[in-house]
Amino acid sequence: MDEIDALILDVIVDADDEDEQLLAFCQAFDDRARLPIAATIVGVEVAIVAVDLQGWERQGLTAVCRREGRLHRVSLLDLVPVEPLDPATRRLIDAYRRWAGTPALPEPAPPTAWVYPRFAASSTTAIAIDEPLRLTAHGTWNPATEYWGEPGDGPLHPLLLDVIAAGPRPRFEMEQVLPGVDPDDDLDDLDPIVDAADLLDAGLHREAVRLLEGVIELDPRCVDAWAHLGLIEFRRGHVAQARRHYELGVAVAETALPPGFAGVLPRGLIDNRPFRRALHGLGLCAWRQRRWDEAQSIFVSLVWLDPGSSYDALACLDQVTSRTRWSSHD
Repeated sequence: MDEIDALILDVIVDADDEDEQLLAFCQAFDDRARLPIAATIVGVEVAIVAVDLQGWERQGLTAVCRREGRLHRVSLLDLVPVEPLDPATRRLIDAYRRWAGTPALPEPAPPTAWVYPRFAASSTTAIAIDEPLRLTAHGTWNPATEYWGEPGDGPLHPLLLDVIAAGPRPRFEMEQVLPGVDPDDDLDDLDPIVDAADLLDAGLHREAVRLLEGVIELDPRCVDAWAHLGLIEFRRGHVAQARRHYELGVAVAETALPPGFAGVLPRGLIDNRPFRRALHGLGLCAWRQRRWDEAQSIFVSLVWLDPGSSYDALACLDQVTSRTRWSSHD
């Protein structure tokens, strides 16, 4: 038994006859499918906005489709969804088609492989680093086991669908360097980055800068120190200086990434957060400077690097794609 047969049994487990099984599938689409779904019928593009029951034959599920502001009803089996689909919705469609005795949908074409593009300018790669940061493998990130929200939340972002369609990828955690701090000690009061953030929140910018610069003097591989220096300058409106700090942090982090890196650096592995902060800050600088293509590439990369925590990156990406100028409210 494969996963589609298992899903069929899960849907119809309490149904006594075919009529009840059909009703169970209708309810499953109502509960589990993420609508609307882009689809085509005889080459015409439509949006499936609901699935309804019409008739008591095996092919009785009807798709309520919207096209040019009007609603139409056609057999769900006559529609071909436009890939990519979120995994749960595609499996449900496949299960219904198999139960109805209809051939399966064609397999989607594999998406174009994503590879991390490096963003640090050549002028920043000259920073003196004795030893690159390390990457530690943490198994495989599998989109099929990730939480993508509830069906009622509406369709997933198209970029997330591309990420999901790309399938499993290796997961890593990047080394975080905090000079003078024992990596086995979790006490925040020994963390100079926490101290600098407290100074910044108290309005003591110069003291925060001096502390962070002292950390970098001890070890320039402290990505979080670069990221916080960038944040200080960004908040003060000094975008060029902020960009320089963020870019140096990204340059340090990129020494850990091998050529052709295409893995996942999830936020849940906390030592990945400094790199994410620096890269996000660099994206904000590019957006604020109206370097549209660069900003778009950075926010796309942030989504690929951590799809499960991509809300902020997607929100920025949509505004950058629409060429909306940055404002202090963003």
